[in-house]
Amino acid sequence: MIVLRRISLWAALTLLIYMPFHVFLAQSLSLLTGGLEIWKIGKDVFLAIVVVFTICLVWQQRVWDRLFLWLVGLTAVYLFVHILLWWLNSNIYQESALLGIVYNTRLPAFLVLGYGAMRLYPGKFAFSSIVKLILVVSTIVAGLGVVQYFLPSDILTHLGYGLERGTRPAFFIEDNPDLPRIMSTLREPNALGAYLILPAAALLAFFLKAQASRVRYMFALSLVLHLTAIFLTFSRSAWLGAALALGLVVWWRFGRIVLHWLRRFWPVAAGLVLVILGLAVALRDTAFFQRYIVHSEPTEQVADLDSNDLHLLLAKEGLEGIADKPFGHGPGTAGLVSIRNPEGGQLTENYYIQIGYEVGVIGLAVFVALNVLVYIRLRRLNSDFAAVLGVSFWAYVLTNMLLHTWSNEAVAAQWWLLAGMALVVLLRARPAADTDVA
Repeated sequence: MIVLRRISLWAALTLLIYMPFHVFLAQSLSLLTGGLEIWKIGKDVFLAIVVVFTICLVWQQRVWDRLFLWLVGLTAVYLFVHILLWWLNSNIYQESALLGIVYNTRLPAFLVLGYGAMRLYPGKFAFSSIVKLILVVSTIVAGLGVVQYFLPSDILTHLGYGLERGTRPAFFIEDNPDLPRIMSTLREPNALGAYLILPAAALLAFFLKAQASRVRYMFALSLVLHLTAIFLTFSRSAWLGAALALGLVVWWRFGRIVLHWLRRFWPVAAGLVLVILGLAVALRDTAFFQRYIVHSEPTEQVADLDSNDLHLLLAKEGLEGIADKPFGHGPGTAGLVSIRNPEGGQLTENYYIQIGYEVGVIGLAVFVALNVLVYIRLRRLNSDFAAVLGVSFWAYVLTNMLLHTWSNEAVAAQWWLLAGMALVVLLRARPAADTDVA
């Protein structure tokens, strides 16, 4: 029975390791084995099986608590809303509907798996082991991404990547081959940038806390690698998310000191802000600013929609769709999966608007309630890594306001699995030893 109770944790760790490499492994290994679609859906089938197994075993072993019941209950309601709206909108393209349900509900599924796995695990468990694991994985991913920047843009075509197989082998700013963007082993640059935000925040937190110079050097080196990879994605949402997360880490560690210096030297701080704004205005028409910040070629006509205009337009259309049908259009009608519909779907460039468009205000309320519940519980934990999860939560709120960030399996698995585990392990652990990875 002890071995049986460890299975959920093994499954969770497997997903944490595998998800960042899923796209790369599916595309490359399917060249040898065939069955690309099986590779693509295998991870979600595996997740569904282990979640059901975990829920049943937690119940059979009577190790559930009130929070576990809340998490399972909200997940079940969220799934029910999706299925009900599919039934009420039976004309939805079947493939998009199924993928919409999978993409949306796997977030709380990761959470339930992480929480249930640690409720089941017999004996004490050092959360620092998981922290080390995700940092090793993310460092490998970041390193491969930096290397990719210097390799030929078509190199991944030799490893099974291609539009006909559902993945682009290379990304560029405004499709300009002279302006490459890295994606490493993930699906696309925005996903890579978002995936690296949480590890970067953890590395900064541990760097600021570490005492030994050798350990500080190791954290600093890995942090530079992560930030370099985030920069080379040229994902503005990831830049903003990383800046927010790192800023909140510094505030968490030195908030009182920062406030003290701001009160004394606020004119200097205000002057720096004005200088930065002035530089932005002065450089706004340069080729560098237009390409890397605005993501628009300087030669484009003013009347053409650039990336920023498109973001606003799609978000506006999504909000109009919610107002037109507040109880939802059905799963798969918005977001990334909706483009599979031959009749077209509604991209919103905003995950929360996407959920509201698909499953209406009720479904969105359930999802937001789940977010709030988890965040409040994390805030109660006296732990370095709980703080990292908290600051990265706000970073992902920001990125999801700009893109469909939670639709990526690697980003979703990393944060939601770790949050579920942390809610159990860090509550049991002594505050001084929660995340002593040094």
